[in-house]
Amino acid sequence: MKKSILFVDDEKNILRALYRVFCEEDYNLFFAESAKEALDVLESNDMDIIITDFRMPGMSGYDLLKVVKEKYPHVIRIILSGYADENIVFKALQTNVAKVYILKPWNNEELKEIIKNVIELEDKMRENRCLEIINNIDYLPTLKNLYSTICKVIENEDDINKVVKIIEQDPAIASKILQIANSAFYNLKTASVKQAVVYLGLVNVRNIVLNAAVFECVGDGDYKTLLWEHANLTNKIFYYIYERILGKKVQDSFASAGLLHGIGQILLLKLFPQKYKEYRKRIMYSDQYIDFEELEKEIFGFTHTELGAVLLSWWDIPLPVVEAAFYHHKPNSNNIINREIVCAVNIACYLAWDLAGVKQSEEHVNYSKRFLKLDCDNCVDLKQLYENLFNKQEN
Repeated sequence: MKKSILFVDDEKNILRALYRVFCEEDYNLFFAESAKEALDVLESNDMDIIITDFRMPGMSGYDLLKVVKEKYPHVIRIILSGYADENIVFKALQTNVAKVYILKPWNNEELKEIIKNVIELEDKMRENRCLEIINNIDYLPTLKNLYSTICKVIENEDDINKVVKIIEQDPAIASKILQIANSAFYNLKTASVKQAVVYLGLVNVRNIVLNAAVFECVGDGDYKTLLWEHANLTNKIFYYIYERILGKKVQDSFASAGLLHGIGQILLLKLFPQKYKEYRKRIMYSDQYIDFEELEKEIFGFTHTELGAVLLSWWDIPLPVVEAAFYHHKPNSNNIINREIVCAVNIACYLAWDLAGVKQSEEHVNYSKRFLKLDCDNCVDLKQLYENLFNKQEN
């Protein structure tokens, strides 16, 4: 079935140019010259994607997408604009008001490729039975409400005390926030939830709440501890790769890519505890490499990457983090938009499991190293650094 795309721009020549780019593609095309006209189109037509300019008379593209997100959450939201105010752009991405930001002037082939890839990822997640499973997990809606409330405070720039009050009402989440703030990575040393929230920042807190909330749904045990340590170590290595080796700032819109990449594993443990134990034993005690995803399909019928990506998308997490969850074992997939992030998570995940003694294929991590132009010396130094960190934490 053809996908429907709505293009919104107050400049007619831009809309004509977009028509020329897409008129021979297999889409139903709609065009609007204002946010008001766009909302009228959405009200009377089933739309799959909206692609809008940012700066327009009357209602801005950002405000338009906020309305679309609330009224039509299934519609994929993309910004195509020459307006490059970093604060607004980052806010749009980190609150998932927009999944992708494309700067004008655009490259025709790249624009078509991005749209195709976003659609394919959404379709893969919707056709998977993981969505049915997540919709039937009774504890997730409550957690989603907590997470959504924090997101609204961030999006509307409300009083931080609202977030603190929400967190303090849940002792398990509050203790996890304090645990992370006081860890060796942050070393805050505080017993105050408010001080921890201010220090960590609202975006970090939001992502910690998501991860911790899902982890708290699982009873205590060795596998839960293993997965929590793996998630945190992967995140630290991811930050190191991005900031120390690539020399780039980790943006809020993908700051939790390392932390949340394997969240599907904790859901497998929660939903299928006996099968998960069988799965983990086969991985941990094999003297040969076992393909994670092939084994998961054999035991569960689907993979932790599929389950995790569907959960993160359902919770309205930014696209780069969803991609990291979906593709972190296949960074060479043709459908990836944020490949640099996925490759960095792939390497971090590999090293974190390596430290835990889990054997893995080097095929995909070698691809990631080549893509990121990481030489062998850097990778050896990185591994040694985190071996030392891991030993320090153990001692």
